[in-house]
Amino acid sequence: MADLAAEFAQLASAVHGDGDNASALQRVAELTVKYVDGCNWASITEIHNGVGRSLCTSDPLAAQVDAIQHALGEGPCMQSAAEDNNYLLFDVIDEPRWPNFAAQAAADTPVRCVLAIRLLGGESAALNLYGAEPDAFDDEAVSDASILAANATGLVVLTAIEDERQHLELALQSNRQIGMAMGVLMAHHKITEQQAFNLLRAASQRLHRKLRDVAFEITETGELPGLTPAEAVENGSAAVRPARAAGSSDDLADVSAPMNPA
Repeated sequence: MADLAAEFAQLASAVHGDGDNASALQRVAELTVKYVDGCNWASITEIHNGVGRSLCTSDPLAAQVDAIQHALGEGPCMQSAAEDNNYLLFDVIDEPRWPNFAAQAAADTPVRCVLAIRLLGGESAALNLYGAEPDAFDDEAVSDASILAANATGLVVLTAIEDERQHLELALQSNRQIGMAMGVLMAHHKITEQQAFNLLRAASQRLHRKLRDVAFEITETGELPGLTPAEAVENGSAAVRPARAAGSSDDLADVSAPMNPA
């Protein structure tokens, strides 16, 4: 246990500041295999909106067993992550609680025993231990696994915070890009903010591309992709005419022409 405490001290140092949380979680899976008797493979599962995913795995086999549970929507790891409980599957050959998972795990993998420990503090996550022998985990193994799970909880929370930060940054970047593209359209065609957004959205729908990707192309090329002149009129610029300066000879049909024709 002293060695394990030293390992976690190194992990804490690694994730301090701008540390690599993914590598730290990977190390947790490896330490689980190293320090828990009977554990041959390990992973950490997270459930979001009913869909499971592996945050880390000790090796491809652990990923395979996780994937079986995610695809079937059942198994000790999925149930442990979704509930505030720990689960021990003694032998996949004789397991009535998760019959589909047990049957496929027995047929496709060497896993016989599964221990899933809920990560307290995480939204929906569990530390998963897979053994090659039935009834692989005794009381001491469960205790050691619980210690590992307690230390892993903080890393899972940090990973969730980092994911949320990245999503917010992406949303902010997208909003900025869309705003810049709308500004280009408004300045070039003398249209309103709503009309510019309508044009951008219409092009996105026609091209089946994300709004931010179309916006990026507009700011890079100065062109409005995906719409013919008539479609541009129909999809948001019909009100441009009253906004034109008196005596202007510009026609709305030019709305999809290159903004920098030279």
